[in-house]
Amino acid sequence: MVFDINHIIGGFFNVLQPYNMLICIAGLFIGVLIGALPGLTATMGVAVCVPFSYVMEPEQALLLMSAVFCGGVYGGLIPAILLGIPGTPASAPTAFEGRALTQAGESGRALMAGTVGATFGGIMTALSLLLFSPPLAMVAMKVGPPEQMMLAIFGLSVVCMLSPDNIRKSLLVGFLCLLFATVGQDPVMGYPRFTFNIYQLTGGISVIPVLVGVFSIPEVLKMIENPSGKLVEASKVSKLALHVKDITDNAFNLFRSGLIGVAIGIMPAAGPDIAAFLSYNEAKKASKEPEKFGKGSYEGIISAETAANGCTGGDLVPLLTLGIPGSAPAALFLGAMIIHGLRPGPMLFTENANVVYTMMVGFVIINILMFFVGWLYCRWSSNVLRIPKTILAPVIVVLAAVGTFATNQNMFDVVTMFVAGIIGYGMEKHGYSVAPVALALLLGPMLEEALTLTNTMYAGHYLMMFTRPITVILFAITVFSFVYPLFKIFREKMKSNKAAKAQS
Repeated sequence: MVFDINHIIGGFFNVLQPYNMLICIAGLFIGVLIGALPGLTATMGVAVCVPFSYVMEPEQALLLMSAVFCGGVYGGLIPAILLGIPGTPASAPTAFEGRALTQAGESGRALMAGTVGATFGGIMTALSLLLFSPPLAMVAMKVGPPEQMMLAIFGLSVVCMLSPDNIRKSLLVGFLCLLFATVGQDPVMGYPRFTFNIYQLTGGISVIPVLVGVFSIPEVLKMIENPSGKLVEASKVSKLALHVKDITDNAFNLFRSGLIGVAIGIMPAAGPDIAAFLSYNEAKKASKEPEKFGKGSYEGIISAETAANGCTGGDLVPLLTLGIPGSAPAALFLGAMIIHGLRPGPMLFTENANVVYTMMVGFVIINILMFFVGWLYCRWSSNVLRIPKTILAPVIVVLAAVGTFATNQNMFDVVTMFVAGIIGYGMEKHGYSVAPVALALLLGPMLEEALTLTNTMYAGHYLMMFTRPITVILFAITVFSFVYPLFKIFREKMKSNKAAKAQS
């Protein structure tokens, strides 16, 4: 692979051509809209673009798909903050904080915090893709089933931090949802499990209908409980403004979350949703005010959105440099490239340097443009808070049902969404957090497949996996992640005991 500044300059001139810029802007508007609709994902948006790429030049097709991809990942934060309903799975941590801030009359500030984080993460991953693809690809090559298994276990450790007030309930919910994640075909052997002769369960319980259900239906039922009035009084719909202090105080949070996003992005089978949860957890552990998490924390929104959008460029690193798609969107990019006669791999950077550098430079410019497109969307969408609940509740149900059906064109998914929503409503009423549901269902299949393949690799000699450096690093981080919450609880009890003795 040849790194040439002339190719980068040429890529800038190509992207800045009026027609190409129009494609980038149009792709962002489409992507943000898709991401903002519950049930529709960035992957679906990219898939819709593939047929349109047939009639475009290669660089234009890749720019369109890149813009829709970035916009789709970003768009999920808008309903997550305004309604507490994540547009995409990656926006679930944002919903924990955004809804509380909106109810406090700080919706505009929360939207801008998420937009700044998403833009920073997107630019960071785009620069990583452009400048550091070769070394990042070497790291991606060393990621195998043991690393994926340890990453999944690390991700599950986040359950302990999502609801520190009641760790037992969080662990119970996480464990049960891991069991639900085993429904369907065995990932290696292929035989069906726990389907009860229901053929719709052969492919497993789809994650998106469950997540749309547990986040949207409870909000609708709460509106029905108190139908009078609006979600937030009109006077409380805040302006789209962010304090300089919000950025300076979160400078390290932005950088750390961006690094997490890039690192998770280059790992096969991982993605923005896992990165968002892991970054959110790390921000909570490092925060000086962890008690604000879950009650309206700007740190939480910034960390989750920065990491989620920091995955987008990382997803494409193994594809462009090695020809290996590590995620569903990357596989769609691969299909579009093959259609146009491009063969991903080291030779792509010499034989088709003009196209690939236009795409990578375009990734940088797209993420810069995303701030302005996102600002427009946030400005328009904030008016949703003025809509009466009697109108908004049925609209949410319809959008959730349509988005869920569009995932697999399957009415069974719609039924699953409503069932999950009713269960989620009952969980919230009895003090059970729905956050572990998302995490366990997202990580369960990844953990099971990686665990099975690791067992095949080492045939019972599991200690051999610790000869792999990345596995050792992830193992150390995982142990710390499990121990830290327990240590923190023990330390707080010691302090309270000392305070009680001092008073007596």
